[in-house]
Amino acid sequence: MQYLFSLMIVEMLCVNLYVSHICLDRKAAPIIVVPVMVLFTGALLGVSTVAISNLPEYGYGRFVFLGFFYLIPLVFLYRRGIKTTVSVMCLSWSYTMLVFLFAKYLGQFFPESMQASAALVIQTVTYLCTLHFFLHMLHEKLLYVIVHADPYKGDMLFRLSVSTCVVAFCANWVLLQENSLMAKLALVCTLAVNTTMMYQALYDLTKAQRHAVQTRKESLTDALTGLNNRRAFFEQAEQLVEQGRPFSIAFIDLDRFKSINDTYGHMTGDWYLKHFTQEFIRHFSDEGALYRIAGDEFVYLREEEPGAEAVLKSVCSLSIAPLAPDIPFLGFSCGGGSFPADAKTADELLAVADSRMYQAKMKARAVAENTV
Repeated sequence: MQYLFSLMIVEMLCVNLYVSHICLDRKAAPIIVVPVMVLFTGALLGVSTVAISNLPEYGYGRFVFLGFFYLIPLVFLYRRGIKTTVSVMCLSWSYTMLVFLFAKYLGQFFPESMQASAALVIQTVTYLCTLHFFLHMLHEKLLYVIVHADPYKGDMLFRLSVSTCVVAFCANWVLLQENSLMAKLALVCTLAVNTTMMYQALYDLTKAQRHAVQTRKESLTDALTGLNNRRAFFEQAEQLVEQGRPFSIAFIDLDRFKSINDTYGHMTGDWYLKHFTQEFIRHFSDEGALYRIAGDEFVYLREEEPGAEAVLKSVCSLSIAPLAPDIPFLGFSCGGGSFPADAKTADELLAVADSRMYQAKMKARAVAENTV
């Protein structure tokens, strides 16, 4: 029976080494890694054999503490930092410890003479059924978080990994020492600490996610008017282009806006911009989206329209009331364009609409000068 438990230990060891090899980036050549790991494993197995023969309880799971000596060669043979290496080891040993306990106690349903062999078979089958999913979770998800999180979250996840491993060890201790009050107290305390850390981790990650969402929202919003900005326009327009969905835009430039700033001051200029924004949205909010892309330049985007002429006709019909009795609204010029009729990319379409807006402004200015 003892040699079967030894085989279970060797199997656990092989699984843990395989997990470490997959999750940690090797920096030494195989010709160096393989002999070093073989020699180290031989020495460790020798120590384990002596420990198991002299301390029978080690055959029931406490031997796993010896596995952490692998931290020594792993730090030198692989590129990951010590915290990442310890995190991977803790999670890997927690996994193999739980599989060991599952196999050991499920094997007790068999006749006593078959319990050890049944436990070995159950452990092997459990690894075959679950190792792929565990590796995917550890390598593709948890390791990504550990490596790419900021230092505070990295330390938090490191502590959580260690705490999870301690819980697994304490659970094994309680199962071995059913009448030990100390073992039960240790398990309760580690479960409490682990649960607290998990909730803290969830809180911090949720807070960070909300912060990221808020930061992204702010990066897409014009602070003065509350409209979506130039970056938001291009994201939306490029998405429509990629999907092949037709849309039209009107490039709007406020006429003689500089004179408003020069005459009434920049504070009034800000009110002037917000007043235009509010009036425009009041008339067109249900039909399309208005973006502020520069100081006094706006883009109005409408999907599924027959063309730029229809959009321009609708926009040009807008009448903006004066900001105040002594502050007139000086009007605006606009030019339009449609995808895919006038351009094949968002940049090209904006350039077309801008050019047409400039032509319309020059034409209106020429008419005004001739009238005078």
